[in-house]
Amino acid sequence: MTAPRTTTDGIPAVRTAWWWVAAGVAGLVLVSAGIALDTVGMLEADASWWRPLLTVPGSALLLVAWWRLRGRVARPGMVLAIWSAVLVPMPPLHSRDVYSYAAQGWLVSHGLDPYVVPSGDAGQAGLLVGQHWAATTSVYPPLALELFGGVSVLFRADLWWTALGMRVPNLIAMAVLVAVLPRLARHAGVDGRTALWAGLLNPLVVVQWVGGGHNDAVMVALLAVAFLAAHDAAWRGYRGMVLGGALTGPAMGVKQSAAVAGLAVVALAWRAALPRLEQRRRTWFALVFRATAAGAAAVLAFLGVSFATGLGMGWRNPTAGSPLEAVSNAPLSWLAWLARSISPTTAQTITPLLTALSSLLVLAALAWLVVRYGPRPPDGPGRPWALAVGALLAFAALGPALQPWYLTWVAPFVALATPSPRAQRAWLATVGAVALLPALQDVMAPPVAMAVLAVPVWLALRALRARDVVFPQEPAQPQTQV
Repeated sequence: MTAPRTTTDGIPAVRTAWWWVAAGVAGLVLVSAGIALDTVGMLEADASWWRPLLTVPGSALLLVAWWRLRGRVARPGMVLAIWSAVLVPMPPLHSRDVYSYAAQGWLVSHGLDPYVVPSGDAGQAGLLVGQHWAATTSVYPPLALELFGGVSVLFRADLWWTALGMRVPNLIAMAVLVAVLPRLARHAGVDGRTALWAGLLNPLVVVQWVGGGHNDAVMVALLAVAFLAAHDAAWRGYRGMVLGGALTGPAMGVKQSAAVAGLAVVALAWRAALPRLEQRRRTWFALVFRATAAGAAAVLAFLGVSFATGLGMGWRNPTAGSPLEAVSNAPLSWLAWLARSISPTTAQTITPLLTALSSLLVLAALAWLVVRYGPRPPDGPGRPWALAVGALLAFAALGPALQPWYLTWVAPFVALATPSPRAQRAWLATVGAVALLPALQDVMAPPVAMAVLAVPVWLALRALRARDVVFPQEPAQPQTQV
């Protein structure tokens, strides 16, 4: 009789996989319970000192479960569905953004302009908006507001169900990514299961997109479809360029940060077109011309969506909330906080300067990334996925605000970039830190929470380096069916 197949640590594979799926469920229940038990009504209130006693162990358990499923799961989409189902009926985790979404959706569904009417004036829904944003108008582009309005109508503007309903677009977006990511992985030469494990089962994605309800999921799904379209090399490469750009426009209509991913659309389309391009067409002029066509398609699609909604470009109004108003994980926000603590006058002076500095830093980083990873005619395809991940990370890290869920912009694409072993270990350590960060930030300021995690992250990175840990590779035999 053949002995049952076991994992590398000698435990039967089927039992091991299901055990860690269940452990992930337990971790999510612990996090949700800590927040639910510490909630009195739905109004904003400070977290109790004991909340992290549940949420930190719960987050750590989910992180360990995800890690132990590394290379052991053949159906990541099924595990993702199970973990997501746990969070769907739970209160919002670690953020009040969904209440702002609900308030702005209430305004749209009642025929009011969120770019003119402050979120706090949205009837009863306005009472739930976070204190930093209650007196400001919306910063979100029009397509995001239309989604918020649609959810508000779907749930009849009920305070609780509309907030929970903001997860519906995210769940649809995650389903799209489950379908699209393996196809992108095949183009990148990466195992599709590895891409799904690293990119969607990732605790950052599950907790922030489902638990937190952040609309970044919709933006990322649209970008993934744009990246897939960019691989279409028909019309000598133009169709992929133009279609990818046109799909980037709606992604920008959800979150403006999607604009920087246009660089990757161009790079992916150029690489796909190279085998069909005659040598005389592989020039810098041809690349710039095609990039211009893709950029024009993106801008036209963005403007078309914006003005078709009737909302236009109101997110640029001076009444919109500034990301620098709240202390986040961005060093620039710490400088803004210091300026506010000195005097309101100082804050009014330094905020525009910090915003301009942020823009310059992002532009400088993008220029460096294009030089380092962009295509180089006539024959150099560059590293499009490294450019995609780098551009989105640059916008997140160097912007005026940095929140834990900003890392979900790149999570689905990191494995596709085929990072070096050193970069893989750095990303795994980052995932571990940011998975624990929200639970700590419930009770302490972001800079303090980051300082608390500094030593554990350093130790984790050393352990990963000592064990030479990397992402799982294509297995030599069929994996456990879970």
